[in-house]
Formats: sequence, structure tokens, C-alpha cells
Amino acid sequence: MNFLLVLKVCSALDGTCIPEKMISTHTNWYDCARQGTVETLMLLDSMGEELVNNNKLYVAFSCKVSSGA
Repeated sequence: MNFLLVLKVCSALDGTCIPEKMISTHTNWYDCARQGTVETLMLLDSMGEELVNNNKLYVAFSCKVSSGA
């Protein structure tokens, strides 16, 4: 079974999110969940503290079963 790592960035100010983006495919849940955590930290770092704080941004990720699995 394969899992697709999907991320989206949301604002807690108004509850809006940008569309989900497929990041990578993994052969097990653990690898997908772990990579989701890594990608979340990298994305927060790339957006920067000021932008994240001013817009109350957060990253949500999920591991979805691949339809091709």
C-alpha cells in the first residue's frame, strides 16, 4: 500500500487554506507521517517567523492512501 503526503497552509485568522499540494509518495504510514513533520518544519522556516506570526499560519498534512495502491 502506498501513501501520498499532502500539505496545505492555513490561516487561523480567517480559517482559509491554500489548495492541498501532493508532496511525495511513501510505502508505509510511518515514513509518510515522519516526512510530513519534516516538510512542515521546513515550510514554516521558509515562510519565516514574521509572516507566520502576522497571519497565524499553520501547516496541515495528511497521508492518504494512493488510489493506485
